[in-house]
Amino acid sequence: MSMSGQSGETVDPRDVVRKMEMDYSRGVKDQTEKALEAMVELCARLEDPHADFRAVLRDAADLISRRFSIASVAIAVRDPVDKMYRYETVVGVNDEVVKEFKRLSYTKEQMLDDSKYKSYPISKMTRLYLSEDHPYADGEEFSYRMPGLLDMKRRSVTESLEADYVDVFIHGKGDDIFGWIELSGTRMRKLPDAATIRWTELIACYLGMFLRLSGH
Repeated sequence: MSMSGQSGETVDPRDVVRKMEMDYSRGVKDQTEKALEAMVELCARLEDPHADFRAVLRDAADLISRRFSIASVAIAVRDPVDKMYRYETVVGVNDEVVKEFKRLSYTKEQMLDDSKYKSYPISKMTRLYLSEDHPYADGEEFSYRMPGLLDMKRRSVTESLEADYVDVFIHGKGDDIFGWIELSGTRMRKLPDAATIRWTELIACYLGMFLRLSGH
């Protein structure tokens, strides 16, 4: 057995505790640590039996927009009464656009209609909608921040065009779908990267559990 560390000065175990506490609370945090910290805060909200589900969805959308530099985030949820999907929270757009979002409603069949909303599977939970396929119905052009840019040409595989978006689905049991988280571009006009999609999928998993427990 190596005898290294068996001689010389010893360390007070309380110093070990103090260092870890200081690193945890005041240490320099990278983007991953900041995201984890935000996730812990969101989970605390989800565990509150009295939490207002719209406030929780707003917190989730704000977290995604702020931590992953997403230009706009919208979360749609199925109404437990009429089974229609509606946008409950939208961040990153002005109030008039939010109002228009909240007027929209979809059946499950409409939401999954690939002839109208052509998409590409990225994972079991996530689908990519590209501007070149015009993945929006007539009258939904309002949902874009700069609709005058809808016909721009793509110059790189990471560039985000005005009508690009990513939907991360919020699943219930089996193939049941509670709703989705919609990501539209980043502040650097790039498509969301793989890490952002995986973080959003994790948030969608937590929201699925929360919605199931809250009766949705």
